[in-house]
Amino acid sequence: MAFNAVKASEVFAQPLDVAVAVNDKRIDAKPEAAPARDGYDLATALGVVRHMETSAGRAAVYEEIKNKNAIYRLVDTLYLMAGTRALQPIALLLYMIKCAISLGPIGREEAEAVSISNFDNEHKTVARVTALVPEVPIMRATVERKHIFRLGQVVVALKMLGSVLRVWSFLRVLAQTHSFMPAARIASALAYYMRFTWLFAKRPELKAAIIASNYSPEAVGMAAAAHRMGRRVVYSNHAPVPANGAVVPPVYSDCALFYGEKTTQTYENRSACTAEVAYLGQPGKTRPMEWENEVKTVGIFLTSGTKIDVLRSLIATIRVDLPAARILIRQHPVLLLKTDFSGLALDDANVELTIGNPLDDEIAACDLVICGNSGVAMNVLSGGRPVAYLSSLDGIKFDAIGFVESRLVYSMPWWSEDIYNRLKAFYQNPGWQEVMQSYDASYGADITALKREATRTLLRHLRP
Repeated sequence: MAFNAVKASEVFAQPLDVAVAVNDKRIDAKPEAAPARDGYDLATALGVVRHMETSAGRAAVYEEIKNKNAIYRLVDTLYLMAGTRALQPIALLLYMIKCAISLGPIGREEAEAVSISNFDNEHKTVARVTALVPEVPIMRATVERKHIFRLGQVVVALKMLGSVLRVWSFLRVLAQTHSFMPAARIASALAYYMRFTWLFAKRPELKAAIIASNYSPEAVGMAAAAHRMGRRVVYSNHAPVPANGAVVPPVYSDCALFYGEKTTQTYENRSACTAEVAYLGQPGKTRPMEWENEVKTVGIFLTSGTKIDVLRSLIATIRVDLPAARILIRQHPVLLLKTDFSGLALDDANVELTIGNPLDDEIAACDLVICGNSGVAMNVLSGGRPVAYLSSLDGIKFDAIGFVESRLVYSMPWWSEDIYNRLKAFYQNPGWQEVMQSYDASYGADITALKREATRTLLRHLRP
């Protein structure tokens, strides 16, 4: 085992007892198969990111992004042309610097903990956690381009640049082993680890790190830095955890706030969870299932990898049975994954295509929702609307999230004229509510009591 590229500095000095190796020009890391651990370290962070970013599912997402975004195609092409000896490692180093100076705002002198979030769901998840303890000042760091121009970022960039001799061998191995996107993501985990190690060293009053992802480079990089510097790590999931997914990264945080018991079971069964756990339930207000005399609006909530030909056929089939019904098509909220609808005729006044609208509003506007492999199904169910899962709507394997297996969601082979009655029979089954509560602890529960227990658990780690 060797990781000499990052072991030479005090920043990187720590035991490397996870299988993260640079042997035969490989980086092998399968953290979910590693022995039980007490916390995150640099090796674990890099291994988690490598295992996630080199998975088949991630590769499909990268291809989709390149197909839909000319800038990403250009960057990937230029990177391939650069060669692995010098220019590709330099490009990865520059990417590390970009990541480190995209963090901000690093301030708030009275802060007792620091959080990191990148996407909208993560921002909201961190906000839910911090709302439990309004008396604890939290430094809310985000990853955004606007932070690049903040005062002090030049110093950060120079410190990152000064680490080039220590990280060069590591970057060369990444360049020789992986294409640009996986290599850049793995390198960025190291960049975030370095940046947050410096922060925790400078700010001893920061007692904890709050993360809303257990696989993103910025989150696990910060978590590893926090444990390296003797701080606590709090994790809260920002989406349902795919029980049948190819990769389920472990949770080695000190405290975890989950939607429900099913999340804990998935981590324990598929990887690991060593945290003290409390439950928060799904975000948003839960409502009992509501039924109408007739279906007036059908929602189709899209995921990444949506198949346009299937979507086109589905709309046409619905139109035959419900010619007067409104069809609301909600696009995937991540713009890089926005589906190209140029081949889809949208001249029907009763077909509406949306993106970025408030999710709760669109759930409330529908009488039933059809979706593929997406955690949005839980949001819909919590919002009081029935969900029909159509596996052929996207290219992801059947029941990747595990909703069908656990009988949380009704799986339909295709649209049928009696679909609404089928949904009624499924969701009115006496055992369904118990299944729903295992996924969403707030469903039909005392929210005040739930938050009180979560707050007590959280404070034990924010103010140890």
